[in-house]
Amino acid sequence: MEAYHTLLKEILKRGDFGYEPRTEEYILGISGFQSTYDLREGFPLVTTKNVPPRLPFEELFWKLRGERNVKSLVDKNVNIWTANAFDRYLKTNNLNEKIPKHSQQWNEEFKNYSEKIKEDSEFYKKAGDLGPVYGYQWRHWKNSKGEETDQLTKMLKSIKERPGSRYHALSAWNVGDLPEMALGPCPFWHQFSVFGKHLDLHMVQRSNDSFLGIPFNLAQDSALLHLVANETGYIPRFFIHTPINTHIYVGVQPRSNFWMNPKNVENFQNKFKKIDEREGYLELREWYLKQVPEESEGNERKDHIPFVLNQISKEPLGYPKLTIEKNVPLLESINMSPLEIIKIDGYNPLKWDSKANMAA
Repeated sequence: MEAYHTLLKEILKRGDFGYEPRTEEYILGISGFQSTYDLREGFPLVTTKNVPPRLPFEELFWKLRGERNVKSLVDKNVNIWTANAFDRYLKTNNLNEKIPKHSQQWNEEFKNYSEKIKEDSEFYKKAGDLGPVYGYQWRHWKNSKGEETDQLTKMLKSIKERPGSRYHALSAWNVGDLPEMALGPCPFWHQFSVFGKHLDLHMVQRSNDSFLGIPFNLAQDSALLHLVANETGYIPRFFIHTPINTHIYVGVQPRSNFWMNPKNVENFQNKFKKIDEREGYLELREWYLKQVPEESEGNERKDHIPFVLNQISKEPLGYPKLTIEKNVPLLESINMSPLEIIKIDGYNPLKWDSKANMAA
């Protein structure tokens, strides 16, 4: 897990300040990084905060089924896509200017929307649609003639029949469909490689919320490698993760005003570079919280800097172990509960108040 902490430290040490127009939030980010996780050493589920395995696994199975509506996730109390569905709902109904992001009105309307998605059997069909995102592209990629390709089925067949091929890929970046998506795919390229008895996965990600997103990405795509390896008869080995625009959110105004001053950025990063022991990150966190304005009402926990500093102050624990419980064909298993298929042993993460708010 040190590889993940190294990425967080790189962003804090040399990241640039910027503004992200889709989320209307400010970030500290870098333009690329790469980490390699050897799954033979254990399963890279983050141990310096609690990441309930069920959540990334439910989303993974949802993707593998090719779904595009949040309803089935919401029914399982997985709400990581609900705000994105709400954002798309506002835009498709020309309500996004009347209900601006980061306003109290947005928060109230989102609460109402979330309840209606659960209860109204007709409302969710359109209001919960995310467009042709992620897994929909994996299972229903359309060519110029309107014909569909099931990339997942095709890829599994390719690994089994032509292991040495370099075409074992899943792409979610369908340029023609991007305008219809709630957001463009963040992890957009998954490529599998067979070397001898081993199967590796390299995932490329255009954008990455490094505090909230990476722990899900590590768990989800390492599990995907295990599932595909189990299906095709190989040993899962390396998960290589390449995030491109990888960032830490610093919230919205007035909180983000601190980062708009280049001298503040320089001061923060100089202090960070001088830290040589883990407790120094907590001292920097205390200093930072004394310098920044309070977060505005309704926008609490959108600044992830305090959470990141808390996390990297903690010593990573040993990796847990993943096993595939039932020898069910992959395309059948994704219709079952993930925890019937995937078992995690030895996961005892450090638990603390790590509940930051995700940008939508």
